[in-house]
Amino acid sequence: MMDEKDSKPFYHRNWFWITIFSIFIIVSATTYVANYSFYKGQADKATVSQSKSLAEKKKIEDNPSIVAKYNSIKTGKKGFDKDEIVQLLGQPTTTQQLDVNNPIKTMIWNGTDSNQNITIQITFEKDKATSKSIQGLNIDRKKVLTSLDYDKLQNGDSYNKVINTLGDPDDYSDVNGVRTLTYESDLLEADPTADAMIKIEISNNQVISKEQQNLK
Repeated sequence: MMDEKDSKPFYHRNWFWITIFSIFIIVSATTYVANYSFYKGQADKATVSQSKSLAEKKKIEDNPSIVAKYNSIKTGKKGFDKDEIVQLLGQPTTTQQLDVNNPIKTMIWNGTDSNQNITIQITFEKDKATSKSIQGLNIDRKKVLTSLDYDKLQNGDSYNKVINTLGDPDDYSDVNGVRTLTYESDLLEADPTADAMIKIEISNNQVISKEQQNLK
């Protein structure tokens, strides 16, 4: 006669369920480890990427371009004093003053930012910057400036629209609240007789005048 224990179906036996439970634990543990490794790897990549981005941002902040330095210099009633500007640009190449009793003096920085073509000129009155200019940036434009570019700008347009339309200028100057942007077209490089240029004057963030020469 068959034993009662032997007559039980296998799925009613303890060993069957112990085996199933063990397999479930192993599969769950393996899945957890795999997912943990994957997401930890993704998190590590994100952390590295974020660290690189922050490092690059700090590098830019610690080493601003010469134009960024120039733009940071305030003129007028809240103008930077000589010491602040020397700290920013270094010692000037030359200092010009009509006489010791004259409160107006001009400091010139030549070959700024390891570029021998760039010149920054700042005028001081009673040790406060009243006007400034930067020349010789020699912007390498991707396309030649044309009369079509010039016609896109009108009086009242913003400074940002000028930059977005024409790009960065070759020269900046800031005098009595008026910023003048001068663009030397690459036409001049192709044809020295062309002498093509655009000059835009801006006050209170709006174009107040514009002129061009020999644009095609």
